[in-house]
Formats: sequence, C-alpha cells, structure tokens
Amino acid sequence: MKRTFRSIQASVDAASSLVPIRVGGVPEHFNLPWLLALERRAFVRAGVEVKWRTVPQGTGAMCELLRRGELDLALMVTEGAVRDILNGNPSRIVAPYVDSALTWGVHVGAWTAITDPEQLEGVPYAISRPNSGSHLVALSYARSKGRSVREEDLEVVNDLPGALERLAHPGPLAFLWEKFTTKPFVDDGRLRLVDAYRTSWPSFLIIASEAVLAEHPAEIVRLLKVLRDQVRGLMAKKTAPDIIASRFNLSLPDAQAWFAGVRWNTGAPLAAADLEDVVTALVAAGAADPIAPGTALSERLVWTPPLA
Repeated sequence: MKRTFRSIQASVDAASSLVPIRVGGVPEHFNLPWLLALERRAFVRAGVEVKWRTVPQGTGAMCELLRRGELDLALMVTEGAVRDILNGNPSRIVAPYVDSALTWGVHVGAWTAITDPEQLEGVPYAISRPNSGSHLVALSYARSKGRSVREEDLEVVNDLPGALERLAHPGPLAFLWEKFTTKPFVDDGRLRLVDAYRTSWPSFLIIASEAVLAEHPAEIVRLLKVLRDQVRGLMAKKTAPDIIASRFNLSLPDAQAWFAGVRWNTGAPLAAADLEDVVTALVAAGAADPIAPGTALSERLVWTPPLA
C-alpha cells in the first residue's frame, strides 16, 4: 500500500520531535530491560530517543562522562554514584534501578596458590579505575577483613578484559567484580573465586546530569515509566533466564540463579536509610569525608521531579 505524502511527513515530523537522551551502562545482564526497550522502540513511542552507549569501564568512567557532558544519564553502582555526587559531580539520583544488593566475587588468577581469603593479606587489588565499583568495594571488603588499602595497593586495569589479561600474569592481585559476570571465567579456569562480598544497599542507581534534568524533566519522567514497564514485564517472564543465558554468556543454571535473586525497581523511591548506609560505609572505608550532622542526604543527592 502506498503511503501518502501526508503520512510520510507525519513520520518525519514525529522523528524530528524526539528528544535525544544519551544513556550509558555496562554490558551486563542488569541492563537487559534497557536493551529490550530499545529493540522494541518503546522509548520512541514515549517521545524519547535513547542513544545508548556501552561503557565497559564501569561507574568511574561514567562519572567522568557525566562531568564532561558526554552522557545525560547513566546506570551506576550505588556507592560510586553517591561518592561522585558528594565530590561535586553536577548530577542527581533520578531513581533506584536495581533494588537487590550486589554480590561481588573476590577473584585471583587461577595460576596462584591463593585459595582462601586469609591469604589475601598484603595482596594488592585490581580496579577498573578510580571511583569505580571495583575500587570502592575493594576498600569496603578489605575493611571488613580488618585490613586497609592504600593508593599504592591499587592497580588500574581499565575493564574486565583488562583484568583477565593482568591476572593471568605474575604478581598476584585480588579483583572484585559482580559474581555472575565473572562466573564463565572461573568455570574456564582463568580465575579462581576465593570469597564473595555482598553489600547491604540497592546495587544500581539511575543518575542524570543537572543540565538534562533542567531542560527535559518531562522526558525523563516518561523514560522512567517506559523502563519500569519493561522491568515488570521481564520479571514476570518465565523465559527470562533463557534470554539472559543466551545474551550474556551464562549457563542456564547460572542465569536462573542470578535471575532468582535480582529485583529491579518498579517505582519505589530510594530510602533515606539506604543513602545513609552507603555514606557511612564510604566514610568508614576512607572513601568519603564525614558528613556534617543534620545533613539531609536526600535533598543533596536526589532529584525531585516537578509536579505534573
């Protein structure tokens, strides 16, 4: 059937009216709802053109991209996002993204003789970059073991492939990364899992620059609605573990185990107690300055959408 000039022009006008939002996230299973929404053009139907950017270097890199104005919105591990906003990143927490806590695997190269976490005494840590999750959780994990980590105990490896390459060579390093993401490399004999560390707060937040929040608040609200619709659908989908296994190089049993434990946020606000928990942990690990008594963390960190 022929399309009329009027219908073609309407399509052109609709496409040109879309508001572009540059979104960054890691190439991991947590971000499947975004990928599905993009494939289904769900954001487009809400008047938003999401320009997705994969950032394998993680939260530390996304903090820098937000600061430089190269991203409008990012999906970050909670502790890295909170720390960087406290340190002056002109951004705000828009919403929680993943409510369940993150389980970090503590790894070493499989060639080492290290098989127990007590053998990590004096072993330095590989991190993707400063202010990344792998950086901040290393500080918190070491503290939980009664140890301290100095700057000279950290080695930047850029991303997961960089860590795999570095941990294959002499000079033992400990490396913390999300447990299921690294599971295939434990299974194939490149890494050894010697411990696991689970944080006590929601694992991922949605962060947006103050500039995009000021310019496009309605579009951000619509974007969140689309995302939450995708999240609800995915969490109810019986075949979700099969999709995750095929897309993210996980065995089906691992995908099923991961999916059983993950809870994406469907609209509940970030609890003030969770923010306080994160900041307390950062301060205790020496990763943040103490907060003055009486500071309202939510007012300082969290965006309040305008009334409709």
